[in-house]
Amino acid sequence: MNVSTFLCRVSPLLFAILAFPAITRAEPATPIQVEQTGKLAEAYFAAHPEQIGETIATYLAEHPEFLVAAGESLRQRQQIAQQQAIVQNVVIHRDRLLAAGDPDVGPKQAKAVVVSFVDEKCVNCNVTQALIDANPDVRFIFKKLPAAGSSEKAFQDNMMLLKQVGFTNIPTFIVLPQEENPVIQRISVMSGKISSDALIMAIQKAKG
Repeated sequence: MNVSTFLCRVSPLLFAILAFPAITRAEPATPIQVEQTGKLAEAYFAAHPEQIGETIATYLAEHPEFLVAAGESLRQRQQIAQQQAIVQNVVIHRDRLLAAGDPDVGPKQAKAVVVSFVDEKCVNCNVTQALIDANPDVRFIFKKLPAAGSSEKAFQDNMMLLKQVGFTNIPTFIVLPQEENPVIQRISVMSGKISSDALIMAIQKAKG
């Protein structure tokens, strides 16, 4: 990789390194200042390429908060990408998620459906009777997952489906429109200890 290409890739970091101390002590930099600082940084490191690694390492050692912020930003982007991938998998496996055979309550042709992946020994888990009673127009499907030592094939199939969607934790909740080609923006995927309020919000979103 030549110096010019490298500078194009690291120029945002170079600007942060040179401008961050000044910006934190004064008013936010203007677009012109940002451009000028970037050009100065590129010119300097084009003339002194050996200084790039040392300068970046020194700055990061003195300003670890920069790494923390960058790490948090990366984590958030990864979470968003993971959520998007799971939602796409929900669409792919829609027919299996809604297929008959698992315990369910509510209208078969409901506009919105809540699919719950729960331990086989759990009755309703986070989906309480009060939530069901408050949403009589919603279909609730309970896909039981095998407990330790269980050989129930239907439960094993549900576990495989859960992994194919992209989840490993239980309980897991998928709330989606029951229409044939659901709008992905109206699909919600959640796992862990989810409140009734969160499920209600997801149901309303699924209804449109």
